[in-house]
Formats: sequence, C-alpha cells, structure tokens
Amino acid sequence: MKSLSCSSNGRDCFISDCVYIANGPRLFNIVRVCKEGDLMKKWLLIAVSLIAIPTAVIWVIAEKSDSYSEPQEALFAADHDLTLIPGYKINDKALFFFIKGTNNLGAAYVQKDLFGWKADILTWSPMDSKRSYENLSGSQGQGENLIYGLIRHGDDRIVQIGEDRATILNLAMLPLSEVEKLRLEGLYIWYFEGDKLPGGGEIKLLNKDTGKELGTMDF
Repeated sequence: MKSLSCSSNGRDCFISDCVYIANGPRLFNIVRVCKEGDLMKKWLLIAVSLIAIPTAVIWVIAEKSDSYSEPQEALFAADHDLTLIPGYKINDKALFFFIKGTNNLGAAYVQKDLFGWKADILTWSPMDSKRSYENLSGSQGQGENLIYGLIRHGDDRIVQIGEDRATILNLAMLPLSEVEKLRLEGLYIWYFEGDKLPGGGEIKLLNKDTGKELGTMDF
C-alpha cells in the first residue's frame, strides 16, 4: 500500500507515487484512486503474462520440433536424399559432407543448442560426371569458413594454401555399395576450415613424398 504523508495542519496530504493534494474530505477519494491505479497495474501485469507464457510455450515446442538427438537426424530431416560423409563432431558442432542424389557434392554444419541438434544451410554443386580428379579441378565453399574439393591419390598428396595443409578424407570410409553406386572409387575430399579464410589465393597440390608441385588452382 502507498504511504500517506500530511502537513502539520492535517489538511494537506499526499500519497507517495501519487501526485494528489488532499483537503479534508477529499482524502478518501484520493486513496481510492491510488488503489485503483495499483489494481490496474496488477491486471496489466496479468494480461502481459497471459500473452507471454503461451508465446514462450509455442516457441519451445517449435524449437524442440526442429531439434534432434543426433546431427545425422537433423540433416536427414532437412533433406532425406543424402549420403553423409562425416567430417568431425566436436562438442556442440559437427561438419558433414554429403552426396545429394548421385552427382552433387555438398557440405553442412550442424549445431547443438539447448533442445538438440539443428542443421545450418545445406549447399552443394555438381560433381564432374567423369570423376576426373587427378589434379585440382575446382573448389566449393560454405560461407567464409570452409573450402573443399575432390582429388585422387589422397594418401600420396598434400593440398596446401600458404603454409596451411588441407584435411583429407578417404571416401572409402563409406559402405562399398555406396562407393560403387556413386562412382567414388579412389576419391578423397580435401578441405580447409578457419574462422575466416582468405578471400582469394592459390591452392597447391604437392607430392607428399617429394614435395614436388603437381598443380595449382586459384580460389
């Protein structure tokens, strides 16, 4: 309840937080007005709560429906026509490459939050129909953080930007039936990842044993 203060004559009074001056009989009316103001504030708070709580519940339900217990589930929910190639899964972040359909190579990040795993945007581009990847032949990107492509003889090769070496994944990790169906025999994915990769430069392909330069490509 608001506090009431009066002057020494007992006639001029005011209630804290209520800018009213009372003269004798009007004091009761002022107290009533202030109480009504408090009541309106309480009803306003209740009304806001009645709107906010259902909105929060709907948001939580929507977030849960878009989240999954495993990163693979999140990717398949985004697009079921994928053959997944795991890059890594570290803490709350995972990187996957994938073959979409039979002839498109792509990549996607998957992030884990309070409700589970969610897939970021999926991007892909057509692969060379003849699978001619003896040398560096094109690259793809995912935002500013990832550059990748395909090569052959990955166990004997180094892919390099400046002083940084690419991570190389052998697609023989996939089931043999998938490798044969998608014509991935002898292919490797190379990729560079960083907080912000250079906006351009040269990628080199080197012989791992001799260090001999086998080819270059601008990106």
